[in-house]
Amino acid sequence: DLELLAQLNVQTVVDFRTDQERAQSVDLVPTTCKHEIHLNILSANMDAFVAEIQKGTSDLKKLMLEFYKDLVLGANAIEEFIKFFQIIQQPTNTAIIYHCTAGKDRTGIATFLILEALNVSNEAIESDYLLSNEFLKDKYAVYINQNPKYADLFMVQSAYLNAAKDAIVEKYDTVQNYLTSVLNVDIALMKKIYTEG
Repeated sequence: DLELLAQLNVQTVVDFRTDQERAQSVDLVPTTCKHEIHLNILSANMDAFVAEIQKGTSDLKKLMLEFYKDLVLGANAIEEFIKFFQIIQQPTNTAIIYHCTAGKDRTGIATFLILEALNVSNEAIESDYLLSNEFLKDKYAVYINQNPKYADLFMVQSAYLNAAKDAIVEKYDTVQNYLTSVLNVDIALMKKIYTEG
């Protein structure tokens, strides 16, 4: 995999995981990587989130819906996503990989925001997001077989993405306004880098 990523000339790896997550699993990066950047998205909230799961909360879907709202409205998440867009709006940083632990929630929101900035249709964004279930089903099948309620935790749902989107619209009127006025995204520059090259 590292050889493949090097062939893709990956220059930057952005890691959304907390310090504790990174300590448990250290990133291996391709030889082409010049910038390895850590953004602690929801570091404090993440501990509380994990603690709730460990307590055996029965309503994992409700927990996930609140988590997704925090991913777009929480002060820490906003601060880190501002940094993220500063990174990806530098053409010299491309090609870029960004990831979290499961690759579906923090990474899913980051992808949603990028695709919104590039004016991708809602249908395409949701379809892309839901592909996580296809790619992750084998990874989490054993846990879900043991306890079916874990599907709410390990699989993505349209409701999660919609919860984030609705939270943005309720507070900032539109996702585009959130991108430009809160995350300081230069829409024209994003399109120039990622759709016009």
